[in-house]
Amino acid sequence: MTIILIAVLFILQLLSFYFLIILNTKLAKFKDLEKKQERLMREMDDTISVYLTEMKDENDRLIQELQRVSKSETQTNAVKHEEQIERQKEQSPSLTKEESPVDGSTRLDNEPRFYVPKNIVANAYSRQQQTEAKTEAKVVHSSQQPTNATKKEETKPLTIEQQAVELAKQGKTAEEIAKQLQKGKTEIELLLKFQH
Repeated sequence: MTIILIAVLFILQLLSFYFLIILNTKLAKFKDLEKKQERLMREMDDTISVYLTEMKDENDRLIQELQRVSKSETQTNAVKHEEQIERQKEQSPSLTKEESPVDGSTRLDNEPRFYVPKNIVANAYSRQQQTEAKTEAKVVHSSQQPTNATKKEETKPLTIEQQAVELAKQGKTAEEIAKQLQKGKTEIELLLKFQH
């Protein structure tokens, strides 16, 4: 009877060792799988950040190209417009002129108007506003006296990028910034990467 009991215990012990070995190999597979997933996530993050930087560079280049093209188009349109006016003046010098109520300048009755596309005007206006804001900021920093212009600048709402950068300068983590701005953690991390 004791021999049977010892044999059963021995078999049970062998089975338990077998199950421990199987569990250990499964655990090792899961650890390897976890490491592979982490590596893939890092590679994907790097790939996406490289792709986004390339897209940003491409967009900047496209914007510069469009601005260059729009400037040349505006100049050629202005030249064509002036040539049309000259031709009309030569063809009919006896046309009556009328005062324009807006700017007080004279123009011919049948003179075509010169239109600039809205997006070009909007871009030019925003650039002008930015340069004015920069010059006002320089004047304020040089005089060190608060004026109405600086008070207006302080009341302007910051963009999400500016808020994220400010919070990062305060030492907050990307996760804290994402929670505070109610944005995704990855989005905030990418914003901070592009700002540096």
